[in-house]
Order: sequence, then C-alpha cells, then structure tokens
Amino acid sequence: MKLSRSKLRQLILEEFSLAVVHPAESPCDVSRSATLSEVLADWLGRLRAIQLWFHTAHIVVSGPSFAGDHDNLYGRIYTEIQEALDADIEKAVGVTGDVSVACSHKLVEIAHEVLEKYPSPSVLDAETVASTALKMVHDHIGFVEQTFEDLESSGELTLGLNDHLAAQANTFESYVYLLRQRAGSPGM
Repeated sequence: MKLSRSKLRQLILEEFSLAVVHPAESPCDVSRSATLSEVLADWLGRLRAIQLWFHTAHIVVSGPSFAGDHDNLYGRIYTEIQEALDADIEKAVGVTGDVSVACSHKLVEIAHEVLEKYPSPSVLDAETVASTALKMVHDHIGFVEQTFEDLESSGELTLGLNDHLAAQANTFESYVYLLRQRAGSPGM
C-alpha cells in the first residue's frame, strides 16, 4: 500500500497525539503494580546503579593492578553499560509506549535503592572492589533471568525484548569471566 505524503503526515500526527502527556498528569507516575512499565523501569534503574558503581570503581581503584583495572576492567564495563543505557531506555519506551519508564527521578530512586545494597568502591581495597563487582554482576544476571521468566509467563515478553534481555545477559556473563579472573576466583 502506497501512502501519499499528506496521508503519512496525518498518520504521524495522529500517532503523536496519542502519546501527548497532559499537563495535569505527571510523566513520572508509575503505578505500583508489576506492570511492564514498572518492571522495565526497575531494570533501567538497576542498570543505572551498576553504571554508577562501576564508574566510581574506575575512578578510585589503585594499587599494582591500577592500569588494567582502571581502563580494561571497570572503565570498559561502565562505558559499555553507559552506552547501552540509551538503547535500553529507548527499548523500554518503545515496547511500553510509556515515557514514565525513562523518568530520571524514578530511575535515580531505583538506582539509589540498589546502591544501598553494596558498599561504595571508594571505601574498599582493590580486591574487595573486584569481589563486590562480581557479586553485583551476578545479582544483575539473576534479576534479568527472573525478569525474563516473569515477562514470559505473563505474555508480555516481545520477541525484540526477549532478544534484548538475552543479549544483555550474554554481555554480563562476559563481565563475570573478567571479574572472576580479577578477583582470583575463576571457579566462583
């Protein structure tokens, strides 16, 4: 079916009018039920927490393994997560049609809750930074697996989101390898 420019313009305008947030509505209001939007906001907030934690580790790490830890480990991980976050947020908004999943206030709130569970790298020695980083990555893989199962069982796991979450689990599993080697626990 071929569309004229005016018909295409009209369709685009109609789509945008459906997505308009009215001033009386707060774009950060997310219901407390486990909606797809809430699940994805939780996922994004957790990713932001991991990115912040690893960025701090990148800055504060010191000692004999400084160069490798600074650039090739923590620097690599935090920059990869930072770069992926944009696509992750766009995926969440695209799948849900809900801009509240990108609400900075909500994502920072979730990130803070996650960060409270782990000591700051700024107060840890290099070995404890590595073991804490490994725990954080393991915990995130578990969260992604649980999210995948929950969305699949509720029928809300789209094929693209399936692929997106699986790719993220794959990336984080590569971080497990790197962090295990650094923590000196390859069989952990």
